[in-house]
Amino acid sequence: MIHRIDDQDGQLYLSERRARALKTWEKVIEAHDNDEVIEATVTQVVKGGVLVDLGMRGFVPASQIRRQPVGNLDELVGKKLRLKVIDLDHKRHRVVLSQRQVLEEELNAKKQELLGTLQVGQIREGVVVRLAEFGAFVDLGGIDGLIHNSELSYARIKHPSEVVKIGDTVSVEVMKFDPDAKKVSLSLKHALPDPWVEHADKLWEGNKLVAQVVKVTPNYLLVEIVPGVLAMVPKGEFDASVQYSPGQEVEVTLLTINHGTRRITGSIQHVADVAPEEFEQIPLEDGFGPIGTELQQTV
Repeated sequence: MIHRIDDQDGQLYLSERRARALKTWEKVIEAHDNDEVIEATVTQVVKGGVLVDLGMRGFVPASQIRRQPVGNLDELVGKKLRLKVIDLDHKRHRVVLSQRQVLEEELNAKKQELLGTLQVGQIREGVVVRLAEFGAFVDLGGIDGLIHNSELSYARIKHPSEVVKIGDTVSVEVMKFDPDAKKVSLSLKHALPDPWVEHADKLWEGNKLVAQVVKVTPNYLLVEIVPGVLAMVPKGEFDASVQYSPGQEVEVTLLTINHGTRRITGSIQHVADVAPEEFEQIPLEDGFGPIGTELQQTV
């Protein structure tokens, strides 16, 4: 680039550095005008962000590096960033760039693609990204879906951390989908073995099981007879003078089983009515089968 001419002898003063800087500046302007993504390597950490090498210096604010806050900026030195120009100072030849904008645009593109293919009943793979008291949020690849506690497991749980943790990859079924609100309801338990099928050999009327109390009311007890299967013990089928509490183990006789509605009623009184010699004739099965003398003694 000719940057000065001597008026007396016509001597030309040239600069390769200025020519390179001018060409770089023209490329930066072109990238800005065409909304293009450019790559640049982080060279230095400065106050409020990092500097990158574009052939000239560019500044990336810390808030524009990722969608989430960056902890240690020094870890970025020497790494390449994919950037878009978000501000130009033509007088000073200064440029401000953003990688966050690139990431958000890519995420939005994934969301739109996902919205076009998501359907109720699909089995999708996702990553657990957040836990709340009422359930777990799963990233399906641009859209977060909620697995309510009741859909995390067939068994009763108090908190989603009993089943999943952040970072877990899970297979889930799409239960509900609102494309306008971009809300997705998911189920994890539908991808798990059905306890009504898994424990079918234990679900017969008259069977006696050790169950765990999960809910106590004046009119009924709710007990878990096998993991994921509940039974109701109505008033009159348990001793109202006994103080039951959640987590307590009780002996329950299955009275009625409706496989269609998946409703079971049981009795604690009937267990007490069985003669001791009858227990000796009934084999013990995996801790969930008919109650024998050995189990009765340990309980």
